[in-house]
Amino acid sequence: MAIAAFYVVYIKRKPDVSYDAVKAKMDLAVDWYRIDETLWVLYTTSDAETWYGRLSPLVKDSGSVFICKLDITNRQGWMNEDFWSWIRREKVTGRGDR
Repeated sequence: MAIAAFYVVYIKRKPDVSYDAVKAKMDLAVDWYRIDETLWVLYTTSDAETWYGRLSPLVKDSGSVFICKLDITNRQGWMNEDFWSWIRREKVTGRGDR
C-alpha cells in the first residue's frame, strides 16, 4: 500500500474547463482541501508526475498548473479552523472528511 503525502496544487484552468471538471480530478486523491479558486492541498498516494498527467489536459494551452510535495512538519500560518482541523485529521488518521 502506498503511503499518502500532502501536495500543494495551483491550477488556473483554461476557460472552457468547469470547476466540476477540476473537482472530479481532485476527487481522485484520498482527500483534498480547496483554499481558494486556484489553490488546493491534496492528501494523496499519487506522485506529482501522476497529478500532472491528470491535470494538464485541464490547463493546456491557456492555463497553468504547479504541483509540489508539501512538508507540513514545519508550518505556521493564519488560516481558518476548518483548514487546521483538516490538516490535523489527515496527519493523525491518514484520511479525513471534507
